[in-house]
Amino acid sequence: MKFVISGYFGFQNLGDEAILAAMIDHLEEATGGSKIVVLSKDPVLTGESHNVLAINRGNIRGISKELRDADLFISGGGGLLQDVTSSRSVPYYLGLVVLAKAMKIPVFFYAQGIGPLNLGFSKFLLKTVGNFVDTITVRDEPSLALLKSLGVTKPKIHVAADPAFALKPDPGERNAEDLLSSLKIPIQSGPLIIVSVRPWRTVPGFIPAIAKACDDLVKTEDAVIVYVPFHKTQDIFVCQACIELMQEHAFIMDAQVSPGEIMSIIKAADFLIGMRYHSLVFSVATATPFVALSYDPKVDGLLSRIGKEPALCEDNPETDMFSGYVKDTWLRRKDMKKNLSLLAPKLAESAKHVAYLAADVVKEKSRS
Repeated sequence: MKFVISGYFGFQNLGDEAILAAMIDHLEEATGGSKIVVLSKDPVLTGESHNVLAINRGNIRGISKELRDADLFISGGGGLLQDVTSSRSVPYYLGLVVLAKAMKIPVFFYAQGIGPLNLGFSKFLLKTVGNFVDTITVRDEPSLALLKSLGVTKPKIHVAADPAFALKPDPGERNAEDLLSSLKIPIQSGPLIIVSVRPWRTVPGFIPAIAKACDDLVKTEDAVIVYVPFHKTQDIFVCQACIELMQEHAFIMDAQVSPGEIMSIIKAADFLIGMRYHSLVFSVATATPFVALSYDPKVDGLLSRIGKEPALCEDNPETDMFSGYVKDTWLRRKDMKKNLSLLAPKLAESAKHVAYLAADVVKEKSRS
């Protein structure tokens, strides 16, 4: 089988690269081996990182050429169909769907997070194009509800877990201890706490709140605080801002790492304070206790699925209470780890099942 995959790849975002790595593994497992072509902002980086053929996501002629003998066009995963970060996202991703359907290639939405959608044009496009998709899988119930509210009713729609829930921690040549030691991070001196932050304009007090919580953990637990920028170009400045406000010492992981390496580090950690969606996915998948800050409905959807509440969100921006929430969760971390250990295998199984649904679309098409 030949799959052409469209997503937010090649932008040096660890979350999206984790999605792609997991999708490739799961599709190869479901099909016994397949040819995969990925549309990427940086085809060279994507090709080298994932051992696949990658072409420029803006090269319509090249995309059309690869679609001619494709068995399935896959859109996803991740939060592609939203108009918060850019009004161009929805037209771009759905434009590729229209191209594939015009070439009579079946289309599969792979564990997508749908929305937020604020523009009427975005909603119109999704309703119109979405009803021509062969099968849709979404990664949370709010995405399903949004599709239904827009009138996307013709395709089969399944709720499944994000692909990264079934990504294996794969340190490659460097395990978590070796990687952190190479960065001169003394992980043996105390509990290891990973912090994932990103820009968040609507709750400006979150940076000092995180800095205080981390200071308290260093003072009371002798913790080793490591900030990890999941989207390097966006997150590094927020990480630095947190560290500048801290009274105690902390570290930034300023190194080129793979999603599997980050996942192995989170698995080795004792605790995580997370904003980025996939920092929380990795925490759940590795049963690492965490506190979440919800800047987006996709984080709320993830937390709802596992029965958790955010420590901070736009509806509850009480930053002065954050450090106490972190301390309380830290004290209950053993119970949380036990509960996550029971939940993680079910989410991993759900994540892998999406690849089999994609393969089924191809099989059904060949029989028709």
